[in-house]
Amino acid sequence: MAQIRRAGPRDAEGLAFVHIRTWRIAYAGLLPAETLARLSLPARTRRWERILREDANPTWVAVEGGRIVGFASSGRGRDAEPPADRELYALYLDPDHHGSGIADDLIDAAVGEAAASLWVLAGNERAIRFYGKHGFALDGAEKVEQAADGTPMHEQRMVRRGRVAD
Repeated sequence: MAQIRRAGPRDAEGLAFVHIRTWRIAYAGLLPAETLARLSLPARTRRWERILREDANPTWVAVEGGRIVGFASSGRGRDAEPPADRELYALYLDPDHHGSGIADDLIDAAVGEAAASLWVLAGNERAIRFYGKHGFALDGAEKVEQAADGTPMHEQRMVRRGRVAD
């Protein structure tokens, strides 16, 4: 059973490891192999250290056996006209823990049952199905972000209007 707690700066390397491992597995075939190969644990760790030191928005970690196996972060909606006050910025779970219920616990910690939005990589059908179970639906909004190496990432917005019935 994983423990869910708020992340602190000491968690940066564990967050970076899960972040990179998850990208490399979940985004294989969705992003160029070169982009995924260039992901750097030291660079991602430094980025997480900065985020955890400077950003007031919470990041939640799932810890199992003393190791971070997943995380979620959220905050105020960042779109020019956000469809909800809350935005789920990220939710990543080590693929070895898919189906364990940990991602459900992380989404509950990050946004609860409130109305919220999120952006998902286009083509990431597993994530789209997961978020759909939590009441999110694609709303037709799309954007292109850039990975750290400049690779374009096509994203689609999903929105949940509020409390989800079990």
